[in-house]
Amino acid sequence: MSVRKWMPKTGQRLLSMSRRQIRFETQANVWLISLYYGLLGFLIVGIAYVLDMRLFIGEHASFFQVDYELTRQIISSLVAGIITLNAFTLNSILVVLTNFSGQFTPRMLLTFIADRKTQHAVGIFNMVFVFILFSFFMINDGTAEYYAAFPTLTILLMFFALATFVFFINHAVKWMQVPNLTFNMKNESEKQILTTLVEDLEPYRTQEPKKEEMELNEDEGTILYAKDSGFIQIIDFKSLFQYAEKRGLIIRLEKRIGEFVLKDIPLLTYWKREDCDVNEAFICSKVFVGRKQTEVQDIEFGVNKLKEIAIKSIGNDDPNTAKNAILQLSDLLLSISEITHFTPYLTDKEGNLRVIINEETFDYYLYSSFSHISIYAKEDPVITNDILHAISLLASSTSTANHKSVWTFAMMVARGYQAPFAFAYHEKDFYTHLEKISQMTDNQEDYSQLEQELKERLNNPKPA
Repeated sequence: MSVRKWMPKTGQRLLSMSRRQIRFETQANVWLISLYYGLLGFLIVGIAYVLDMRLFIGEHASFFQVDYELTRQIISSLVAGIITLNAFTLNSILVVLTNFSGQFTPRMLLTFIADRKTQHAVGIFNMVFVFILFSFFMINDGTAEYYAAFPTLTILLMFFALATFVFFINHAVKWMQVPNLTFNMKNESEKQILTTLVEDLEPYRTQEPKKEEMELNEDEGTILYAKDSGFIQIIDFKSLFQYAEKRGLIIRLEKRIGEFVLKDIPLLTYWKREDCDVNEAFICSKVFVGRKQTEVQDIEFGVNKLKEIAIKSIGNDDPNTAKNAILQLSDLLLSISEITHFTPYLTDKEGNLRVIINEETFDYYLYSSFSHISIYAKEDPVITNDILHAISLLASSTSTANHKSVWTFAMMVARGYQAPFAFAYHEKDFYTHLEKISQMTDNQEDYSQLEQELKERLNNPKPA
C-alpha cells in the first residue's frame, strides 16, 4: 500500500481497473500503438544494419546493389517525404474532425482516435519515419561501400506508407459519413459499456436478497466521504464485492457512475455483520473520481453521445442525421434492456446481500435518451414522427415488462408536440405510430382518449 500511495494518479487508476477497463483506456490513446510501431521501426533498422553492415550483403548482391552516395540520397529525400505525408494527413483529418465535432459532438474526436484502423494507420506512419530517420544516421561509407537492405527496405516501406495513406483517407471519409458515424458510436457504446457491465455486475445481481438483510439501520452504518471533487468514472465492483464477502460487510454506493461529487460528501456507506477490522482506505480506492466522464461503465455517457448528435442536427436543420441518431439510440436502448437487469442488489452465492448500487430503471434510460430530443422537436413533425417510430420499434422488440414505460413515454412525446400539422401525411404518420405503440403495449383504450385530446388541441390551436 505504501508503494501505491506514492504512485501517480494514473498508476493508481490503472491498478483499480479490470483488464477490460485497462484495455479501453489504452485503446483510447494513440501514443501506445505509436510506441509499438516505433519499436518495430527500430527492429527493422537493426535487421537492415546487420544485413548491410555486418553480413555485407550489398557487396555480394547481384540485384539492387546501391553505393553509399545513392543510398544516402534516397534516404535523405524520403525523410522529408514521410514527414510531409504525416503532417498533411493528420492536419487534413483534424481539420475535418474539428468541423464535425463542432457540428455534432466533440466526443467523436475521441471515438475516431480510439478506432483501431485509425491507430494502425498513425502507427505505420511513425514506424516508417523511425526507420528512415535512423537509417540516415546509421549508413557509413567507412563501414560498407555498397548497400542492399537499407535502400530496398526504405523504398518498400515508403510504398507501404503511401498505401496506408490511401487507406487512411478512404477510411476517414467512410467513417465520417453520418450513417457510419452513428453506427460506430452506438457499437462502441455497446462494446465498452454493456460488455463491462455483463462481466462486472450481472453475475451478482438479484431481484430479491434475503429480507432481513434489506432492513438496514441507517444509524449503524459507517459513511465514507469523497476525498476529491470530480466525476465518478470507475467503480471496481468485483474487488468491492470480494472484500465485502470476505469481511461480511454490506456496502451501499451513494452515487451512481458518471455523477459529479464534491469533496467531503457521502460516497459509500457500509454495515458490519460481525466484528472485524475494515480497511476504509481500500474501499474508497475502488471508487475512482476524475475530472471528466468516461464511458467505461457509464451507460448514460454512451447514450448522451448519440443524443447530442440528434439535438445538434435539429439545430443545423439536418433531419436525416437526427433520424439516424434516434434510430441508433433505440437500438442501444434495446441492448441495455436485454442485457442489464435493473436491480440494485448484488449478492453472493448464498444469497447474502453484499453491495447495493443506485437503482437503475428502463424508464431512466428511455427518458435520458429521447426526452431532451423531443423538447427540441416539439414543433417539428418530422423529427417527432422519427422519435415515435423509434419508440414503436422499441415496443415491438423489448420485453413486456417495459411496455408500460414505453407507452407512458410515447404519450408524453405526443402531448409535448405543439405545432399544427401542415401536411396530412405527417399527421397520419403521427397517429399511426401512436396507434401501433398502443397496440403493442395493450393500451388501445388510452390511445382513443389520447387521439381525441390531441386532435382537439392541434386542430384548434389557441391564438397567441
